[in-house]
Amino acid sequence: MDQNINNDNNQTNQTAKKNLYEIIIDDIYNIIQSGNFSYDEPICTEKQLSLQYGVSRITAKRAITDLEHQGILYRKRGVGSFVVRDSAAKKPNISIPSQASNTFAFLLPFDTAKGGLIDTVTEVSTSLNKAGYFMGIYITSENASKEKYTIRQLLEQNIAGIVYYPKSNKIYLDLLNNFVINGKPVVIIDKTNDCSYIHNVVSDNFEGGKLLTEHLISLGHKKIAFLSNASIDETSSVRDRFGGFIHTLRKHSISVNMDNVASGLGFLTEHTAISHTSIPQLNSVISRLYSNGVTAIETENDQVAYSVIWACKELNIRVPEDLSICGFDNTVWAQKTEMGITTVSQDFPEIGKQISQILLSSLKDPGYPVQKSAVPVKLIVRGSTLPPSQ
Repeated sequence: MDQNINNDNNQTNQTAKKNLYEIIIDDIYNIIQSGNFSYDEPICTEKQLSLQYGVSRITAKRAITDLEHQGILYRKRGVGSFVVRDSAAKKPNISIPSQASNTFAFLLPFDTAKGGLIDTVTEVSTSLNKAGYFMGIYITSENASKEKYTIRQLLEQNIAGIVYYPKSNKIYLDLLNNFVINGKPVVIIDKTNDCSYIHNVVSDNFEGGKLLTEHLISLGHKKIAFLSNASIDETSSVRDRFGGFIHTLRKHSISVNMDNVASGLGFLTEHTAISHTSIPQLNSVISRLYSNGVTAIETENDQVAYSVIWACKELNIRVPEDLSICGFDNTVWAQKTEMGITTVSQDFPEIGKQISQILLSSLKDPGYPVQKSAVPVKLIVRGSTLPPSQ
């Protein structure tokens, strides 16, 4: 294993934005595709990977487990991990069926019941069915390795095109190129991308950030914080919302205090919300912001906003009397509290209509221009925002 994996410093720039376990996975893929391994001997062990990459056993185990889930590796207790014969990774040359297809793929990082995306999926499915096409849904459970593996598998299936909701800004362009080259439309949703030959349909997240900030400023708030769970650097939808936040503060000559911006704080899930599990890191940040005079908080989405409201309850901070809270998306999370959460509504059916138009138009006209669409959003004011009491 050591002599085959190239993990030297020359790869630093290429892999700087990847998680360590993803780097290990990619290197194992490369070995398998090169054929420089034996099915009868272990390709790696947790201990080998841990020592070679300078990572914890937990990180090494995650890489191996992801590859096992993909059907690439299997493990022999006390021996190591072996390559599955006829593994999908042992296919460096991807061949795409040339015959016409009547089925599209919809690739999602989570179940369609989350948020309002079910309305988008329903609209796309209905429109495609009317035109004589069908749609298959593939869920990657927010697992980057599974996402990449599923795209590879879809390349070998006879699909007409793909609608792709990436887990992060990474869109595996090297794989998507194969669809485009073969005349199969690719539509990226939720995350913006600057690729000139791939369609993009998103909500106008920048405008949404502006609407929320304008609303808070109109109420008299000047010390406003921005909180997210996802990284602003790695998630374009959150970055655009944050961009609208900054733009509006500057427009009103309100200084942007980066001490009032935080991410990766955690949030309540459907399961933990039932028991209202405490999130210490989030509680600590809310306590600090309130002590520093912050009177309003914008959040990445309604789920994070709900988590913030619960943290305030644990800290005896009144919402909205002491702190005004805003969400984003207008999902069921925005209505879990009696007051309701001020939020931004995305037009999920319209997103579906635009996706459908792109898919069907691209099949009819090979020269159909690439679409970069930002669907308008709407401010929804509820009881979680009031003028500041100070």
